[in-house]
Amino acid sequence: MTLIDIFNDRYEHLGTADKEVAHRQGLWHRTFSALAVNPSRQSVLLQKKARGRYAFDRPDYADITVGGHYHAGEDIPDGIREVHEELGLPVAYSDLHPIGIRQTAVTLAVDYCEREFQHWHLLPLQVELEEIPMADDEVAGLVEADLDAALALAAGDEDSVPARYASRTDSGVLYREDVLSRSELVPNYLALDQLYLRLFLAARRFVQGEREHLFW
Repeated sequence: MTLIDIFNDRYEHLGTADKEVAHRQGLWHRTFSALAVNPSRQSVLLQKKARGRYAFDRPDYADITVGGHYHAGEDIPDGIREVHEELGLPVAYSDLHPIGIRQTAVTLAVDYCEREFQHWHLLPLQVELEEIPMADDEVAGLVEADLDAALALAAGDEDSVPARYASRTDSGVLYREDVLSRSELVPNYLALDQLYLRLFLAARRFVQGEREHLFW
C-alpha cells in the first residue's frame, strides 16, 4: 500500500488514501513530472516504461522523462526522489526549473481514472545517454531526440524523426540509432492541451537562454 495525499478540485487537502484506491475512485492527488533537456546538445529525453507497470495494458509509448506520485506528507521538492529512483542521477531539486501545474482528469480504463495536479519541471541534463544508469527496473529504456525534430513530431509536421535509443535487455543496455515515430507518443498527450508540444516549446525557450516565466 502506498498512501498519497488527496485533494478536492480546488487543490484543498482532504486527507490520504491508498494510491490504487485513488485511481479506482478518481480522487484528486499530486504528481511530480519532469522533461529532461540537454542544453548543449539541444535534445530532449523520453522514457520507455517496462510492461506491466499499470493496472491496464498500455503500449510501449515514449513517455515523459520522469514522473511519479508524491507520497503522503511529502513537499513539492521531495519529488526529486523520482529522478533518483528512475534515472539514478544525483540531481538536486534546485537544479530543476518549475514550469507550472497541469490539472487534468482522464479515464484510462474502467477502474483507472487520473485526476491529478501535475507539478511540471524542466530537468537540465548535461550527460550522455551512456551515463544514465536507469536505476529502476520500471524504466525499460530512454529515447533522445533533437529538440526541433521532437517539436516537428509533436506538431504533426513529421511522422518520424531520427533518435537514439538506450534499451534494457537481458544482457545489458543496448544503444542504437533509430527513428522515433509519432505513433510511439502517448495519444492523450498529443490531443486536447497538446502536452508534448507545450513542453517541447518550453524546453526550446530554455535552451535559447530564457529563465523567467517558462510557463507552458
